[in-house]
Amino acid sequence: MTADAQSFSPMLLEQLIYQVRGVQGARLITDPQGQIDEIHVVGTPQRNPKQIVRDIESILYVRGGIRLDHRKISLVQVAEREAASTGRRLQLLEVSISAGEEETRVEVLLGLQEQRFKGSSACGITDPASRSLLAATATIEALNRAIGAQGSFRLERLQRQPLGELDTFLTHLSFVLESGLEILLGVSIVREDEAGAAARAVLDAANRRVERLLSNLNI
Repeated sequence: MTADAQSFSPMLLEQLIYQVRGVQGARLITDPQGQIDEIHVVGTPQRNPKQIVRDIESILYVRGGIRLDHRKISLVQVAEREAASTGRRLQLLEVSISAGEEETRVEVLLGLQEQRFKGSSACGITDPASRSLLAATATIEALNRAIGAQGSFRLERLQRQPLGELDTFLTHLSFVLESGLEILLGVSIVREDEAGAAARAVLDAANRRVERLLSNLNI
């Protein structure tokens, strides 16, 4: 199989590359025919660069069915981000679902060191898809409580999307602040817990922005 990315969005493939140990950033470029032209990767210096490149080739082939020439991968290695080393990354601690006769409520609990931030969302529909959307919405509420008045996250879209043999949730968030609007994208693999996967996809989209915000607050 050639390096054809037409079956998958570049964002999905980039998020797949993010799963390789040592990868900090990835940007995929395709030609007009949809074939992968270049992959630019930022990696940590702790791993052998040839091993990172081989792992990228392997994960694209095994998970996405894409056979790629290693010469298309451009890798630069830099030191770990300071924010990542200071523990300012929010963690998903709990997703709880309460289903009654008239209402389904999902509560999400996020943690940052010793701090806790809770969000909740409810509706009268009880199917699994609505629970995933409620979990995503509750995560947005918890995120906004965590960052305070610095801005606000908004859920634009939650979409379930296959990636090869994987089942994933994709999220599109907007981050609204005085100076404008930022677009954030996230992905999470769906296993048994669909609501938890939706919450993790939202957190994946938001966490890099949250790290910078909490650094400004010196938390």
